[in-house]
Amino acid sequence: YQLLEERYPLISKGIDEVESEEGLQEILKIVGLEFDDLESFSLTVEGLEGISKVHELGRAPKIGSELDLLLKIRFKGKINKHDLISFMLEELEKEKGKEQRDLVEKTKRTDGNTSYLTIPVEVMGHKASSSDLLMAINKDGNHSELIVGILGKVEEALEGKLKQDALTCLNAMSQKRQVTLAMKVDPALWERPEFGAYQQNPLLAGLANSVKGTREVGISISFLKESLGIEICVNCKDAQSALGLWTVAQGGLGMAQLATAQEGSDALSILNRVKTQAIDKNVFVRVEVLPEDLEEFESKLMPPSSRSNGGRTLAENEEMDPLVGKKAPEIQAKSLKGQDFKLSDQKGKIIVLDFWATWCGPCVRALPELVKATSSFNKNKVSFLAVNQGESKKVISKFLKKEKLKSLTVLLDETQKIGEDFNVKGIPKTVVLDQNGIIRHVHVGFSSDIGNRLKGEIDKLLTE
Repeated sequence: YQLLEERYPLISKGIDEVESEEGLQEILKIVGLEFDDLESFSLTVEGLEGISKVHELGRAPKIGSELDLLLKIRFKGKINKHDLISFMLEELEKEKGKEQRDLVEKTKRTDGNTSYLTIPVEVMGHKASSSDLLMAINKDGNHSELIVGILGKVEEALEGKLKQDALTCLNAMSQKRQVTLAMKVDPALWERPEFGAYQQNPLLAGLANSVKGTREVGISISFLKESLGIEICVNCKDAQSALGLWTVAQGGLGMAQLATAQEGSDALSILNRVKTQAIDKNVFVRVEVLPEDLEEFESKLMPPSSRSNGGRTLAENEEMDPLVGKKAPEIQAKSLKGQDFKLSDQKGKIIVLDFWATWCGPCVRALPELVKATSSFNKNKVSFLAVNQGESKKVISKFLKKEKLKSLTVLLDETQKIGEDFNVKGIPKTVVLDQNGIIRHVHVGFSSDIGNRLKGEIDKLLTE
């Protein structure tokens, strides 16, 4: 986490935002704990077969009959059980009325170190659930646990009898892992037509047949002192299937490693450290991610800031964008504030379009620089427009408020049609239009000098 935080401060910023959410802070205050007291979080969902059955009906699966779940949160310290339950009942009354609150409140009971509260089907609604949910707050030494799920699952969890062996890969992966995602794979999946469509192609047929023995997939992350350990475990129906899958995986990895050894290859060097192994019914893929790998990932995903490429600088590569020198496509869109916008009405002004999204780290880094670079110009001569790619008004508004960018003019591109017209294949992408609506400059990605470059380009256009 520290490695990622140092290189990508937006990660820690995002976690800080989660910690500072008013609702979460209120709950933590009520239970008498801090965010850092959270020790582990586990969510188990069972029912892929049920989900697949109701998907075609266009409704969510019912908890209990089609979907089982169990949520376990473990804290350091003691939870103020009484205050937490009272808070939940008060919120329930606000949302659904006193009758519903009374229905839940009468289920409250305490047995030793554990307090229970049942959420009946009548409260959740028969369309959502066919089973009551049970919440248990348990004190275990210097720790507290909050467990929510189907009645039988919660009782098994409290008694330590929960059947974790239902997922073999959980027991096969490193026991020192901190983050794990694991799931079963329904064998019926491999009977779908697409897995038999390539039987005439030996390579694709071999690949399709090799994965048909897959029964589970698990991915885990271990936070080491100066690196990240990543492990993938694929559990197969038998050892023969595992050996076949490993053979295919090892062959593909070998070809990738051979490519990295070739002069001038763009392949990632981390591929040379990937290890594969077949043990009994399991196939393992393991790799250690080093700090230099993060730099390499960034260099592959983001344009370099100054190095040449084929004898051309970054600026020269950007100016080779096929849009440069052409009339900008028409834009008709709504702004975040609900106002109509038409690009052809802006003739006579320099327009700077920035294609972005709140989830895009480089976009978030670039926005303040672009705002600063354009804000010094006369608004009647230069306009800066942030064209958001596919996000909701709520998400955008919340982001602008936190970043103190509420004055920013945002155009909504919910279907990303505008982005498609402007050949946006990656964001951020900044497009500069002259007074006649001709595209003069294009910038892709984020670089530390983006603001100065943009300002210089605008200055030059204003003198033409």
